[in-house]
Amino acid sequence: MKIKATAWARNNLTAIILVALFIPIFIWTQNQDDAVKIIGTTSIEYLNNEFYRWFTCIFFHYSYDHIIFNSLALICSGSLINQYTGKIRTAIIFLLGGALAEIPFSIIVKYGEAHYGGGSSGGIYALIAAFIVCWLRFGQEKKIKWYRPDLIVTVLFFILANDNESSFLTHSFGFTAGIIIGTVMVISGLIKKSVELEEDALRRC
Repeated sequence: MKIKATAWARNNLTAIILVALFIPIFIWTQNQDDAVKIIGTTSIEYLNNEFYRWFTCIFFHYSYDHIIFNSLALICSGSLINQYTGKIRTAIIFLLGGALAEIPFSIIVKYGEAHYGGGSSGGIYALIAAFIVCWLRFGQEKKIKWYRPDLIVTVLFFILANDNESSFLTHSFGFTAGIIIGTVMVISGLIKKSVELEEDALRRC
């Protein structure tokens, strides 16, 4: 059991590191009233040409339940997709998908609305979408048991996280970005087959 837990943590290192980064940023933003003006986003006008915030806002969470549920969802969705993408590509999908979720959101939302402008859920939805692409393409190589805890948590998050209009928009854009990124990676050969299967094959050689 200990060996399996260690192997899982090593394979899911990307999500674990990202969650570890969330914590000090959350502590800082709780004690800094203007933090959202430094790393958060909403409308194009609010950004004030500081477009780097499309990336930094991914690490900004505005409440305890926000960071807890997003962290849990990231760990679980990362656990699912990492078997196909590996650590580096998982990080790319999360960061790029999260930023691509914020860009159209900033264009659509009006100045002053949803002023917290942040959260990792756009990137998480991108991971979920990319996982679906990988599973549809390579799922026959490695069966996913429906009762896996990480799969159950991911499905619940996918269904229940859309509790307001801003969340729904961000998640929709993130999911769309994940479909595109995952498809491009599969077509280009960046994702060929299950990473775990590749590692098993190498160990047998």
